[in-house]
Amino acid sequence: MISKKIKTGLVLLCICLLQIGGINAQDKKIVKANEVYNKFAFVEAAKLYERLVEKGNTSIEVYTKLGNCHYFNAEYKEAAESYAKVFNSGQSADPEFYFRYAQALNNEKNYSEANAVMKKYYAITGKVDKSQGWEEKKLLADIAKQSGRYSLKTVSINTPVSDFGASFYGKDKVVYASAKDTGVIIKRKHSWNEKAFMKLYTAQIGADGDLTDAAPIKGDINTKYHQSSAVITKDGKYMYFTRNNFNDGKLGADKSGTNFLKLYVAENVKDEWKNIKELPYPINSDGFSSAHPALSPDETQLFFVSDRDNNFGNSDIFVVSLKKGALVGNDVTRLGDEINTPGRETYPFMDASGILYFSSDGHPGLGGLDVFAAMKDNDGKYHVVNVGDGVNTEADDFAYVINSESKKGYFASNRTNNDDIYTFTENRPLQFDFDNRAMIFGTITENGKPLPDFNAEIFKASTNESVGKVVTDAEGKYKVMVDPYQNYRAYYTKTNYAEKTVNTEQLKPLEKKEISFEVTKVMEVIVDGEKVKIEDGDDLAKKLKLKPIYFDLNGYNIRQSSKKELDKVVELMRDRPNVKIKVNSYTDSRGRDEFNMKLSENRAKSTVAYIVSAGIPQERISGEGFGETNLLNHCSNGVKCSEQEHELNRRSEFIISFQQ
Repeated sequence: MISKKIKTGLVLLCICLLQIGGINAQDKKIVKANEVYNKFAFVEAAKLYERLVEKGNTSIEVYTKLGNCHYFNAEYKEAAESYAKVFNSGQSADPEFYFRYAQALNNEKNYSEANAVMKKYYAITGKVDKSQGWEEKKLLADIAKQSGRYSLKTVSINTPVSDFGASFYGKDKVVYASAKDTGVIIKRKHSWNEKAFMKLYTAQIGADGDLTDAAPIKGDINTKYHQSSAVITKDGKYMYFTRNNFNDGKLGADKSGTNFLKLYVAENVKDEWKNIKELPYPINSDGFSSAHPALSPDETQLFFVSDRDNNFGNSDIFVVSLKKGALVGNDVTRLGDEINTPGRETYPFMDASGILYFSSDGHPGLGGLDVFAAMKDNDGKYHVVNVGDGVNTEADDFAYVINSESKKGYFASNRTNNDDIYTFTENRPLQFDFDNRAMIFGTITENGKPLPDFNAEIFKASTNESVGKVVTDAEGKYKVMVDPYQNYRAYYTKTNYAEKTVNTEQLKPLEKKEISFEVTKVMEVIVDGEKVKIEDGDDLAKKLKLKPIYFDLNGYNIRQSSKKELDKVVELMRDRPNVKIKVNSYTDSRGRDEFNMKLSENRAKSTVAYIVSAGIPQERISGEGFGETNLLNHCSNGVKCSEQEHELNRRSEFIISFQQ
């Protein structure tokens, strides 16, 4: 018989063993949940953490990670409930926790609570307190300034699964991402949110902005894993896009087995995307994700998103230099704190005017990811504004692109609990708290003195739309503000003066372009720095001191060296719309008379054709060939002359006349 004392000890030992076994079981479950969590399998991880809570585990770690699982899948109400357990426990947490908790509260319109939590975040981190931006009255007032600017509707290509990320592909197409094949047929899913993997498609743009005729993008882009968020160069030669770390049919991963997103570039070969290459380090790495490429208007910079050097789940926008369409530099730079926050900044896009659009849940917004716009001031500092309601809602709104000329564009939103693409028209421009436009300015003089009341008008080259018209002041000065990253034509006029047209290169935001010049009267030209009068019947070949217009031997193709001389005639005619020119072409006496006549006629036609091709109206230029009928010296048929003497007779005249 076992004594009572021994029996009691055995019972206690069993209880202890059970407790140890229970602790070990709990530990194993936490380890398992954390392993799944660290692989970004947030749906599965959330289930595991919820089971731990049901079993009585109310640790800060479990509630924080459970909240994160909901947060990263845009389940903000559930995230706020879990975060509240941590916040109300009185225990300290990582700074990012307070930031995410404030975001979740903001999404649920608990603005005062969100503001209080954000204040605590800034107090803990010691950063400049920007919590006032999250205060309800200021937040809603700032958003109201930009609101009511859009009319929008869904597009026809949307499906019951995720569709997002429309990016312009030439003038009449977009490329976008969809899970419609993998989501409906193959059922392949990503562990983060248990949603189907994406593939890239093209679609046609309709007159009203609708998207139709969706088709898988041609070439070698799509694999069985994720492809999304592409951007194509203006010449259509290169495409940058996002894909899982997948090369040569193999899925890459880091040491823990995690597969990250990377950026790739593809080349257009006969309308198919081939020659796919992974962008080099430091853009890509097996240890972090890089995604969502965007190009600057002049295509010298590539913007993208990465979670490098970030705490779990956060992402920032970076930029790297770009040359000749596909040569990427190694100067990867994180955008400043005006853009990047402790939250998620993602899906950058820069329009033709240099405005940087991006989505963020780290800037004050209506909830989830909102679309924001940013522009640099004179000091190179970005100013950020929320683009307003319509586009932005309490849901996630992202992947915004806009055509700066038509003011039409696309964005994606999960406002119906599914990622869909919307087309929009911007009916009113954004309001920044500074003027980000470029400037064209200068001084106009006559005989070195300022010339007042001279007209300066700037036209947009692509549409011929006038964007500004001014006259010079008493000091001969003028200035016109223009949108950046556009080609312009500056046009200068005044009665009795020669007109002047100057084509400008694209200007960057806040850049200043000077166009100053000395004017001439209609009946004057500047030759070798001096003003020369011109009259009806004058030969511009003599007045402009043109070099001989040479053609191929016994032919009528204008030589390259002579085109520079003809350009001087073109410039004079362009600046004086009331001037007409008659081209008279002559040969020397060598060769048969009828051959020389035909040759001179063809040379006159070639000269006229060149001037017309330069933009001079056909009705202002005519030509005639005279062969050897008007020799300037004694070198007629059969007369022995030097080459120099014959050359005097091979000439072109440009006889000027003035229209009334």
